[in-house]
Amino acid sequence: MATIIQYPHYLFSVTAAGESVQDENGNWTEAQESVEFVSICREETNGKGAQIQIAGGTFYVFASLIQLPKNSPRVEVGTTVFVSNDEAGSDIRIKGQSLKFDNGQLHNRLWV
Repeated sequence: MATIIQYPHYLFSVTAAGESVQDENGNWTEAQESVEFVSICREETNGKGAQIQIAGGTFYVFASLIQLPKNSPRVEVGTTVFVSNDEAGSDIRIKGQSLKFDNGQLHNRLWV
């Protein structure tokens, strides 16, 4: 009998640490990224092209709906996130910006 794992994926947030700078040759180096584990999750691809409405009445076609446990921390709109198949964050399923976060009664949802 197969075991079903409710949250088989891992959600990480990405923030830029520092600024881009020029080296002695005038070449720009990109700012380093800081990656932080947020929560376990289940990523569901938006294969039908469904839309969500965000504040201000704007509609977006989202790439994925991410289901999170009820006790997961809030992810602010505009935060760059990615979902990975592994705890190390090396097998990335999707990467994008948070469009909407919803605290539900039984679980939380994040649209990317």
